[in-house]
Amino acid sequence: MAKKSLDRLKLIEIKKANEFLALLSIEPMVRVLGKLKEKRVLTTKERIKMFILINGERSSLDIAKEVGVSSRAAQLFISDLVKQGLVNQGRKGRALIPSKNYEKIIEFFQLQEK
Repeated sequence: MAKKSLDRLKLIEIKKANEFLALLSIEPMVRVLGKLKEKRVLTTKERIKMFILINGERSSLDIAKEVGVSSRAAQLFISDLVKQGLVNQGRKGRALIPSKNYEKIIEFFQLQEK
């Protein structure tokens, strides 16, 4: 039981560190979102929201519900991002779970800066 408790505390600390790092990355992420918008990847407010919600934990259905779009619209958008290499998809049970491909996003951003 003590090991589970310790593991839980470690997980809580990792989540806090992740949230802190997310705060530090807000300005660069805003710049990346701007570049993706310029390149017609993020063409609507809904697409911007969906992109932000992609975190490796939510399914396309979860994202669709949270943004207020159809599950098909979310699936098509995520599929487009996967084709561009900006997002990867894993599985959690039967659900496909998208996650950002940060290496590709950074590469995309650096190419746009030139």
